[in-house]
Amino acid sequence: MRTLFFIFMTLCIINLCFPKFGWYLRYGWISKGESEPSRPYMAMTRMTSLLMLLIAFSLVVA
Repeated sequence: MRTLFFIFMTLCIINLCFPKFGWYLRYGWISKGESEPSRPYMAMTRMTSLLMLLIAFSLVVA
C-alpha cells in the first residue's frame, strides 16, 4: 500500500510542477509537438493535482 501511495504522490508532484509533461504524454505525442496546451488546461491540471495531494495527505494523517 505504501508503494502505491508513493507512486501516486510522485505523479501528483510531477503533474503539479510540470503540467506540460502530463499533457504531452496524453495528447502531445499525437500532434508531434505542433500544438501546446492552453493556459486554462495548465491551471486546471495544477489545481487538480494540488487537490489530490491535499486529499492524499489528509487520508494518511487520519
